[in-house]
Amino acid sequence: MNVRKLKQILSTPLHRGRSKADRELTECQFVPWRGEHSALCDGVGVGLLLLLSLLTTSTMAQTADPIAPVLEQIEQNNRLLRAVREEVKADLLEVKAENNLPDPSVGYTRSFDTENSSLRQDELTVTQGFDFPTAYATRSKYNRLQADVSEQRYAVERRGILLEAKLLCLELIGLNREKELLEMLTVNADSLVALSAQRLESGEATALEVNRARLDLMTLRTELADNAAAHREALQRLLAMNGNRYISQMVGNAYPAIRPLPAYETLRDEVMPLRSELRLADAQKSAAHKMVAVQRSGLLPKLEVGYKHSTSPTEAFNGFIVGGSIPLFSNRGKVKAARARSLSAELRREEVALQVEASLQALYNEVRQVEEAMQAYDLPLMDTTFCLLGQALHGGQLSWHEYFVELEALVRRKQTYLQLENRYQKLMAEIYADRL
Repeated sequence: MNVRKLKQILSTPLHRGRSKADRELTECQFVPWRGEHSALCDGVGVGLLLLLSLLTTSTMAQTADPIAPVLEQIEQNNRLLRAVREEVKADLLEVKAENNLPDPSVGYTRSFDTENSSLRQDELTVTQGFDFPTAYATRSKYNRLQADVSEQRYAVERRGILLEAKLLCLELIGLNREKELLEMLTVNADSLVALSAQRLESGEATALEVNRARLDLMTLRTELADNAAAHREALQRLLAMNGNRYISQMVGNAYPAIRPLPAYETLRDEVMPLRSELRLADAQKSAAHKMVAVQRSGLLPKLEVGYKHSTSPTEAFNGFIVGGSIPLFSNRGKVKAARARSLSAELRREEVALQVEASLQALYNEVRQVEEAMQAYDLPLMDTTFCLLGQALHGGQLSWHEYFVELEALVRRKQTYLQLENRYQKLMAEIYADRL
């Protein structure tokens, strides 16, 4: 990035909509040094101006939701989600099939006299068995509950995949913001290396100062390379979640706008009913409870009706078949087993509720800690320090080497703040994951 491009970026209004005090603070900017190496200092000053603007506007870089279009594409193209959707369809069809009537039975019998072949008798029977009518109504209710279990399983899978994708998007946004900062530092480090080399030729600097400037530049370039590698890795993982298809609207460097975190009791009442794991446990509990009624209905007799036609050489008979079976042995122990499973599902639901609330509490506490850490960073103080450093440099109170050492320390603090900001966004995404 050259000096001309930096000046073009600086020509864009950065303080629109800000207060007068903030504008006056930001206007305390680096004034280029008019003297020896003045052209080079102009380039350094422009880079510092942009660094200051990045520090001032970083917390305002939020939009409505730049991640939503990416998540919509992933939900449509993710192969695992498509597979889970097909599994849910299969489960629903299987649940409906469990309440079908058994197949009808058809039988044909021919009886004959071995001594007199003219004496024979043919018999045709057609029968249809079915359970007691109330059993079908009970199983129908159970099937609806079991279908809800399948749908809640899909919701859990969907939430997990979309949350992973959103965290990757937030990682990319954080890397983009860090890249901007590192690029500005690299511009200034390049200027310092050139200035140190010129001062070495004129005898105003030592070889140690030149080597230090070059080492600082090497460190920054290494960090830029690491940033690019991490960006490629996160982007490749995101593309893989999208079925290795091109994502038409990729995230930039703006975080989605989020509202302040409410008190824990309010957050718990708001988030807990939406938790996918808890809703799945509730659905499994209801289905297991209804299974007890299904097994009880198995104690009712099974019925059978049919038609019978008998013929002989001289006569023909038509009739009906009515019968049934009493499940004295086939249903033994099934009601007790269903009760045990119902109790197990209820206990599992209580355990899931405890785990979900504990996880929410941990996330809430960590968010509060990150908020406190972020509040400890006085961004206006950083801006003022930039101005004071520039004034000290012009007044001869700081050498170029001392100036860039202090500048690097300030920017490292800003990097820490950017990491905290990224962590805050990720924690909030996990808290409100069930709204995806």
